Amino acid sequence: MAPRGRWIRILLVVAGLTIVGCNRSGLNLAPVSGVVTYQGAPVEKAGVLFMPETGPFAIGTTDAEGRFTLMTANREGALVGNHRVAISKNQTISRQIPGERFPRYSMKYFLPEKYASPSTSELTATVNDNDNSFNFDLTGRIGGS
Repeated sequence: MAPRGRWIRILLVVAGLTIVGCNRSGLNLAPVSGVVTYQGAPVEKAGVLFMPETGPFAIGTTDAEGRFTLMTANREGALVGNHRVAISKNQTISRQIPGERFPRYSMKYFLPEKYASPSTSELTATVNDNDNSFNFDLTGRIGGS
């Protein structure tokens, strides 16, 4: 009976460590907010992504005034450090072509496409330990750079 009790204790310890390991409170997060505009006008319902050099990314969505706040792993804020930034607002469009089994999909961009990826947007941000505010005024033509 003693070996069985030992296994139960081991399983409880492993379960406890697993629960603690899933706790994301150890992330070094700081509050991040800001405003997104396109050619001077606020952008509503745009997705904002902060991609750190390592660790989980932060996301947010703009409101009618272009304001956003970021969340990381369901917690307010973004990791402290350097980030590449992406901002996108698009719509997936499907068309059914006669004689084809599956629809064809295309993407309609409401902001210049280059901003939709952190690798092409050329937008960056450095998040500090305190409150952070970033304003992004996007330029360029939709359907071009």
